[in-house]
Amino acid sequence: MIQADSGMPRLTHIALVFFVAAATARAQNSPRFVDAGKELVITYGPVSLPARTTHDEMKELPTLTVMLPADGWIRGMDVDLIDSHGRKLPQHLLHHLSAMAPDERDLFNPVMMRFGAAGAETGSIDLPRFIGIRVHKGDSLFVSIMLHNDTDTAYDDVVVRARAPFTHADALLPALTVYPMGMVIGPKDKPNVFDLPPGRSEQYWEGSPAVAVRLLGVMGHLHQYGVLLRLEDRTAKTVLLEERPKTDSAGNILSMPLSSFLWTFGKPIYPSHVYRLTAVYENPTGRTIPDGGMGVLGGIVMLSSGTWPRVDRNNAEYKKDVEAILHSDHQMAMP
Repeated sequence: MIQADSGMPRLTHIALVFFVAAATARAQNSPRFVDAGKELVITYGPVSLPARTTHDEMKELPTLTVMLPADGWIRGMDVDLIDSHGRKLPQHLLHHLSAMAPDERDLFNPVMMRFGAAGAETGSIDLPRFIGIRVHKGDSLFVSIMLHNDTDTAYDDVVVRARAPFTHADALLPALTVYPMGMVIGPKDKPNVFDLPPGRSEQYWEGSPAVAVRLLGVMGHLHQYGVLLRLEDRTAKTVLLEERPKTDSAGNILSMPLSSFLWTFGKPIYPSHVYRLTAVYENPTGRTIPDGGMGVLGGIVMLSSGTWPRVDRNNAEYKKDVEAILHSDHQMAMP
């Protein structure tokens, strides 16, 4: 996946890791094209979502394998939850979807490339027709999905449907290749979450990219009581962006803004600079919420020069990253 014509290695296998409710759930079909081949669709299910069940209480399924069917460019993602009558269910039942490319390197860390992500607040991502992430037939991803149900209504026969606009490699107007970028705040032992103390608090992550790029667009993800996500260039002492979520009266995240720099040719990101992602929370409960905080920023970049860095499978961080995805303590044995 993400294979540009610069000679990046092909991916060899694809997996969907679905953290869902029913241990008997099954894959409905392999990836398929609809709308005259303009959209790639993957459906998974059915699964059951019991009422008043958190994502920690849901049972998790083992990793499944699906192959990408064609060469071209993926230009976005839209994730729906569908019931047995074909009706869309509330989007807040989706805690998050995260996609990782195990045979490619992340921009900021020597781990699996963070290909894309979606949450209840994310909405549909649809890139312009002239840009996309290059993929080839047989390319692969690890994709994790976590569902929860905080309502009084139980849902059965739920299908997760992921749709991606697609430009085929033989199209008359090929797309310009861009690359995904991800940043995640969290301690080394729990790289995706952190404890949320009472009152106002800040958590941050710092790092430098492996190659020079231009940032074209990003969108963040916060948990309940999150009030701000900030990206800074610490070397230049400048703030690149600040995203403030739309919340309800209980502090739940309703939506996150999309920060786009496409029409100004992006913001430069330099390997010689240090960048900091900060998540700001206001916890009114008066108690610490274990694993209650998350701060994620995902987007797309284009290379300024050179080639994308290659993955090092012997790197300790890479090995730990793969282990965390494929061999979670909560995950059932792989068939």
